[in-house]
Amino acid sequence: MKRVGFIINSRVPELASLRKGMSPHALVSGWDDSGSPMSFMRFRWIAQALQGSDWCYELYRPWRRYDAVVFLKSMGSHCLELAKRLRERGIRVIFEANVDYYTRFEGEARLDAMAPTEQQRADAIAITEFADTVIASSRHLAGVCAEFNSHSEWVPDNVDLRLRPAQAQGAPVREGRLQVWWSGMAAKLFEFLAAEDAFLAVADRIHLRLVTDDLERAKSRWPVEVRERLERFLALVPHTVHRFRDITDLLALYAEGGVIVSPRFLDTPYNLSHTEWKITLGMACELPALASPVPSYLDAAERSNAGAATICRTNAEWHSALSSWLDSPARLRESGRAALDAVRQHYETGVVARQHAACLAETLARA
Repeated sequence: MKRVGFIINSRVPELASLRKGMSPHALVSGWDDSGSPMSFMRFRWIAQALQGSDWCYELYRPWRRYDAVVFLKSMGSHCLELAKRLRERGIRVIFEANVDYYTRFEGEARLDAMAPTEQQRADAIAITEFADTVIASSRHLAGVCAEFNSHSEWVPDNVDLRLRPAQAQGAPVREGRLQVWWSGMAAKLFEFLAAEDAFLAVADRIHLRLVTDDLERAKSRWPVEVRERLERFLALVPHTVHRFRDITDLLALYAEGGVIVSPRFLDTPYNLSHTEWKITLGMACELPALASPVPSYLDAAERSNAGAATICRTNAEWHSALSSWLDSPARLRESGRAALDAVRQHYETGVVARQHAACLAETLARA
């Protein structure tokens, strides 16, 4: 059996980490980051899917012998120093990247977190160049990583279909309004401005269902012009705000029916490297997707049968796509089944877990 240890979000279980809030118990059990999607989606779900196979995935324990250690969105000098010590012991080092920290962004980001600092860039490049293999969460990001490490592979984000309600697509159109779902950090609601005119044009025929965190707090993070446009947008488009609780609750909401949307500006490396997960979670509940041409969304559309995912490049295309569902609601169920089929074939946890294990097997064989 091959044993693989995971370090998540730079949480290295070592004595020095006791000052950073680590429980002493983590020296024995590993240091999880249970509140992060990285923990349950790119580690725990994968580990569970591989139980009973030739692979054992677990949180990194300093006293355990491993075949490989995965640094999952974990970088910085302390991670690189550990990676070097592991390499000296013959243990393979894998770096998993989910953000483009590599490409300098010279413009003005609408949200500070979407522009990497020089330190983040230096840290990401250092561990990327050192790693035996880099696993990127989008095909586009894998291409960026390949500039620094030729052994860069794409393993997509996954969806645990066991969490999906048995019944989906309850009532996609209610009282003449199409239910339009979006989920994400409230601070990123400004992305709707990328298709603002289209949504305003159909405001009398849609109902936005926003699954997010503290909207009032997010407003303070937007520039004045953005805040004013968004407040006007939300005043004109009927909407309901649902507090995000967890993925199980999110999927239960999506099962009520409608479509999933993800408008995005394409002027930052952060957005260009984004994964499919924002739309595939909805697609898993039979919600057809409407999305901007983010590279990962293009991948999802190309992997899907007609109707499962529609790419909208302009306000006119957004308006046409939204109107088409309003004019032909019967197509929603057929397209919803196509969306679920795409997730089952390409993004379901078991499928992705096998891809992940195959990537590690190739790394060990090459080493």
